[in-house]
Amino acid sequence: MSISSPPRKIFRDDILFYVHTGIFSFSEVIFLFSLPIFFLKQGFSISFVFSFFGVTSLGGYFFTRYILEALTKIGIKIFLSAGIFFYIIFGILLQLVAIGNMWWIPTVVVLLLQYLFYWPAYNLYFVEIIHAKTVGLQTGILNAVSTVTLMIAPVFAGALSLFLPFQIIFLIGCFIVATSVLPLFFIRTKLKMKFDMKKYEEMKSSHEIFRETRFAYFGDGFITMISYTLWPILFYLVLSRESFFELGILSTISMAISAAMMVLFGHYFDKAHRKILLRSSLLGQLVATFGRYFLVFFHPTIFIYFVQSLYSFSASVLRSTFFAYFYSYGKKTNTTYFTLHREINFSLGRFIACELFAAVSYFFPQPLQLWPLFLLGLPMLLLYAKKLKVDHHLEA
Repeated sequence: MSISSPPRKIFRDDILFYVHTGIFSFSEVIFLFSLPIFFLKQGFSISFVFSFFGVTSLGGYFFTRYILEALTKIGIKIFLSAGIFFYIIFGILLQLVAIGNMWWIPTVVVLLLQYLFYWPAYNLYFVEIIHAKTVGLQTGILNAVSTVTLMIAPVFAGALSLFLPFQIIFLIGCFIVATSVLPLFFIRTKLKMKFDMKKYEEMKSSHEIFRETRFAYFGDGFITMISYTLWPILFYLVLSRESFFELGILSTISMAISAAMMVLFGHYFDKAHRKILLRSSLLGQLVATFGRYFLVFFHPTIFIYFVQSLYSFSASVLRSTFFAYFYSYGKKTNTTYFTLHREINFSLGRFIACELFAAVSYFFPQPLQLWPLFLLGLPMLLLYAKKLKVDHHLEA
């Protein structure tokens, strides 16, 4: 599937990929956590914000198969670079968005293209780069890198927001994301594969891994939008109206611990403790989800910190385990076909979550009325357990 020249001691392909991920994630977190608040401050409704993010998921559902087919012919680095380019254009277009104009339309189109070009290529490339025997550890490192940026970026953006408008912060994000393309130029792994739609359809309907995991990825997409849209918006409107980035500062220590946990439990994944990790992290996330719900009734700063720490710790184990399963199943079946399988179902979960939130917030616009939506994460978490049904495929 892939051919790599012997790795050098420092500039191995996986290390270069981690560097790229760290830089890209830093700028992405600035966009994702700042964008909902930017729209609200501009005068857009909560319903609009959810719909905006929901529409960007449609490209992943309808067009990922064509992207992967073209990617195998043209080259994966071109698509990753295009995704970065679209993010830069997105940040520039945000300078023009205002409540009285229609600039949000090309903005949503560009963000849709960014998601479509970048993420399928990103996941596919990482599956090809990592080694089958250390999937858990390498996935843990990758997620730890993302978590460290999640720890730093909101604090960085929050500090800038004290002196600069959001438009300038987005331009800074554009500059940072542009530099993330540099490590990609030095990665030596080459993809040599063909995409056959007929074979994909056959594998999707016949292979047990494909049949049993589609709802798990739907649930993952749904919960992602709870974390990246619903939670930031409601935290800002209900818990910390005066300082949206307060929670980012409070959670610095817990996220640092979470990053270390991702690497540690990724190692345990490789030692065949997969089921224990997934079940225990799911239990922790269920408890933490209830904790987030009860913040609306009782939310002194120390309790917010405690709940977020619990959520961060359980999420660190769950994320590492869930993605290690994803990359392992990709290597066990077909990396291209399984990436498509994941992206389609993940995008569908994102879209349905956002449009559901948009519909509810249209009829119930008060933030406190939206708070029970957090509980929708509970049944979605249960869908994660579908991966356990096909764990036996990784035992051989």
